[in-house]
Amino acid sequence: MSKQRIIAIDGPAASGKSTVAREVAKRMGCIYVDSGSFYRGVTWKMLREGVNTGNPLLVLPALLKSTWTFEVRDRAVVFLIDGEEPGEALRGKEVREAVSDIAAMPAVRTFVVRKLRRLKKLGSLAMEGRDIGSVVFPKTPYKFYLDANPEERAKRRHAELVEKGETEKAQEVLESLQRRDQKDSSRKTAPLKIADGAYVIDTSGHGIEEVTRILMNRIAELEKPRSDKMINPIWYRLTCKVFGICLKVCNQYKIYGIRNVPKTGGVIIASNHASYLDPPAVGASSRKMRMTHFMARDTLFRNPLMGAFLRRVGVIPLDREKGDIKAMKTAIQLLKDGASVALFPEGTRSLDGELQPPKPGIGFLVAKGQAPVVPVYVHGSYAAWSKHSGGLKRLPVSVIFGKLITQEEIRSLGEGRDAYSLIGELIMKRIAELKENFEKGLIHE
Repeated sequence: MSKQRIIAIDGPAASGKSTVAREVAKRMGCIYVDSGSFYRGVTWKMLREGVNTGNPLLVLPALLKSTWTFEVRDRAVVFLIDGEEPGEALRGKEVREAVSDIAAMPAVRTFVVRKLRRLKKLGSLAMEGRDIGSVVFPKTPYKFYLDANPEERAKRRHAELVEKGETEKAQEVLESLQRRDQKDSSRKTAPLKIADGAYVIDTSGHGIEEVTRILMNRIAELEKPRSDKMINPIWYRLTCKVFGICLKVCNQYKIYGIRNVPKTGGVIIASNHASYLDPPAVGASSRKMRMTHFMARDTLFRNPLMGAFLRRVGVIPLDREKGDIKAMKTAIQLLKDGASVALFPEGTRSLDGELQPPKPGIGFLVAKGQAPVVPVYVHGSYAAWSKHSGGLKRLPVSVIFGKLITQEEIRSLGEGRDAYSLIGELIMKRIAELKENFEKGLIHE
């Protein structure tokens, strides 16, 4: 029996998600689902019944009286409402202008989300919308967010309308898209946003074939079987559990954004480094999603007992003085095999708790490992246990996982030595942004 996949493709209007989702469904043998058509279906029904689409007290009773039936035609889900199929009327201007008000109603969203989740019984789905990865199927590992600049999206939408014989001007289309974006991103219920752990693809200037290839390559990475035998799962989980309990008791440690760590596929977890607590804090936190390899100086392996323990939990020995090629090759192969590898771009602990410039080898490893990067900021660890703290102090520690830096974003920085330094700078910039946002109180559990 083939594996069931729920491929969630989110993004704003005219970002290319519909065409890409259809193409992915065809190539992957999935059923295509346009979740937006469900909200347009509700809107169409209300307009047809003469119901005020801005009044939830009138919309919900009328909606609950309706009967929805579903069919699969040409590998795509279609629906009938009270025995009638809306068809092309769903794409009409009147529906387009009213659908955002309908989609912002919590009761309507609850109704539609239930319908969408029930489609899972049909088999593998390639579902596109605005909250598929964040609300409808938040646990699927196949989460994508397609985006493009507003001008590019307006150009695409205008071309679609002209082809259908509509006469809206390009500027009117742009303004309509901007109004839609504002409504969708600012609504209280399930706003348009990048889902935790979603793989972001900027479709500006890229054709459908290229975007589809990027998306399918990512799916292949996520499904790549692990050949990593370096970690003993029992030792690893027990060690992380002990670290987590100690951090909880001594440092009241908290975790933010853990869902930004993908559960499968090669990934680099890149953290700041100010304290002895950083490796155990990052390891204990990321354990909630997956096991992760760390690098540690080779001198720690000289003690037979310590060396045996470190190898059991998948630690890679590193000669920091010589720049260990063997360690680099090991980490790169692990990433290509679908493993998770944690790095500290600054190379060594900060002397004053402030962020340091990245070491040049980090960019090389990221580029050659061909894996996305999750930036991480560990807050409070310097004060709790630094080189100068005089021992462990009972002070709070927080671990904040940021949004994924995709391989497409990394490749856009170029190739070779010049790109390596830019990659390191990009990672440290994202860590600095996490630090700033956390200290401003903008990041919440």
